[in-house]
Amino acid sequence: MRVVVREAFKAYINHQPEDFHPGQIIKGDTAVYFLRSHAAVDPADDEAAELAESLRESEEAGGSQVLEPSEPKQAPATGTGGDPTSPPQELDIDASVKDVLAWVGDDRDRAAEVLSLEQAKEHPRSTLVKQLEKTAAGE
Repeated sequence: MRVVVREAFKAYINHQPEDFHPGQIIKGDTAVYFLRSHAAVDPADDEAAELAESLRESEEAGGSQVLEPSEPKQAPATGTGGDPTSPPQELDIDASVKDVLAWVGDDRDRAAEVLSLEQAKEHPRSTLVKQLEKTAAGE
């Protein structure tokens, strides 16, 4: 299993602090750990994509249980050219938290726009609201 670091961060691995940089490929148990802890990484192979999808589905269903992937799934194509790592060109406010945040990126204006839309919902997603507030504030 492999993941690619999306943005720089620091994490403790085996009780040692390590810096991770955009584009860095992480393998094995560390890749699984980063996916499960919602670190700034993207799946780099089918196995990682399956686990990420299982985790996303579990989260959306309100479950706190971490699921292992059961069968291969095709990753949805987003953005241009079917590249699953590029953000979609148009916002789908009902998309997964990950997809909405990918669309927003570091754009403070987009974050503010999506924050307004999310908060206007009957049941806004608290994890998404928190991330959007941080981005909109430039954090």
